[in-house]
Amino acid sequence: MKIGIIGAGKVGTTMGKYIVDHGGTVIGFYTRTESSGLESARFTETAYYTTLDSLIEKSDILFVATTDGAIKQIWDSIATRNVRGKVICHFSGSLSSDVFSNWEETGALACSVHPIYAFSNKFTAYKNLSEAKFAVEGSSSALEKMQELFDLLPNEVVRIPTKEKTKYHAATSIASNHVTGLIYLAVELLKESGISEQAAYRLLKPLVEKNVEAVFSKDSANNEQEVYAGCIQTLTGPIERNDIVTVKKHLHKLERPEWEAVYRAVGISVTEAASKKHPTRSYSEMKQLLAQQKV
Repeated sequence: MKIGIIGAGKVGTTMGKYIVDHGGTVIGFYTRTESSGLESARFTETAYYTTLDSLIEKSDILFVATTDGAIKQIWDSIATRNVRGKVICHFSGSLSSDVFSNWEETGALACSVHPIYAFSNKFTAYKNLSEAKFAVEGSSSALEKMQELFDLLPNEVVRIPTKEKTKYHAATSIASNHVTGLIYLAVELLKESGISEQAAYRLLKPLVEKNVEAVFSKDSANNEQEVYAGCIQTLTGPIERNDIVTVKKHLHKLERPEWEAVYRAVGISVTEAASKKHPTRSYSEMKQLLAQQKV
């Protein structure tokens, strides 16, 4: 399968280099900025195409590796060409293959692949990409053709329903950006407690790392591969202990309303997990406390 890439930014260049290194056939790049396209072509030892038509003609799979805002515009241009039988694929986490509107009428096959990975650098990100999982969705025919590529790569591929792409992306954002936001909040609270910022990070580092390590540790009671201990079994803390007095003290000291709102919202999720860990324990008072607004 011959792959053509539209866009020569971090994602397009990384995917191109990664696929070439694993034995795939990337014919080259097309981009509006010639210098960027030539740079990526040289880096991946492929070609730079001066027209979109020439790239489409020689490709079996077209990767639209542009910003999310440009994908629809690029598709509108592609859809006017002869793309019958070709796979059109983007890498957006927030958009589904539905962005390729009326793809059936063009004869093309539509899908998306979202590498759960931070593309930090155009020329080095490919080195650790093998650690990433790929979430895919789209037409069955498109994904069947993409399987030839997936078979070359060491990445685990997980298929999700197209209609749930936004919910999937919300989940990955929470696990990434929102976790960072929670650590930021913890650091700010420690600073208000009289601890310097760097000392706060040093204090939190082992706590955060050990908690995450515990969640993703292999379940010793299960010999199957990739079975994790998980959040419920590793949960600790005052909410899990049903310590109403301590949680009330926490809420009293959270003087900024937005911080209190975060504590309450996340606390309710923690209570749900605690209820599953201790099904015979009543958390009704804790839930009521976390749900109410400060008077």
